[in-house]
Amino acid sequence: MKILNYLIIILICINHSVKADSKKTLIDELQKGGKLIFIRHAYAPGGGDPNNFDINDCTTQRNLSDSGRVQSQKIGNFFKENKISIEKVYSSEWCRCKETASIAFKKYKTKTFLNSFF
Repeated sequence: MKILNYLIIILICINHSVKADSKKTLIDELQKGGKLIFIRHAYAPGGGDPNNFDINDCTTQRNLSDSGRVQSQKIGNFFKENKISIEKVYSSEWCRCKETASIAFKKYKTKTFLNSFF
């Protein structure tokens, strides 16, 4: 297990990362493309999901609030206004994540490997 941890650290260190020392630098780097961007879902009040949680039933999950929906729109607007092209958007199967992706980017695909293990 230690070898795997060291290997992961090495891979992280040799990957070129974007240093967000200013908004302009960040936007310039994102406009160049070739980046993997992780975004957590927008604001969904609370923590975790209820005991009766069902991945296929949004009524049993913690979902976006109205302010979370506004936040999702702002995320999408940031990419549009700064002409940052997005090739693919992947979301977990949680409703709050799918809704964030839908509002911000319109088109997305779900991937089970992004599902929470919390």
